[in-house]
Amino acid sequence: MFRGGVVVAVAGLVCGGSFAAAPEGGAVTTGGISASEQTCRACHALDTTKVGPPFRAIAERYRGDSDAVAKLKKSMLEGSSGKWNTGAQMPPNAISAADAERFAHWILGIK
Repeated sequence: MFRGGVVVAVAGLVCGGSFAAAPEGGAVTTGGISASEQTCRACHALDTTKVGPPFRAIAERYRGDSDAVAKLKKSMLEGSSGKWNTGAQMPPNAISAADAERFAHWILGIK
């Protein structure tokens, strides 16, 4: 959706390379999402299980964990397996450390 010179997305949908989320369930906020982060969406969705767990389930599991950002960032950068008992293995992603940290914060902001 294009509004006032800003490309936005609604309810976790990506449009035009920008991402808008309502992690608090209310106001839409904008923040760029890198093309490399789009690879996450091949296996993860906001509320439904694809190959990997939903972003909302990840946020719930790590809520209150003081090391959550570091753990999620590490999983994005190095890959992971066995955390969700799905049999799936998340490969390392071609994402910068800064983007991984920003995306981890976004995930943890989902309510």
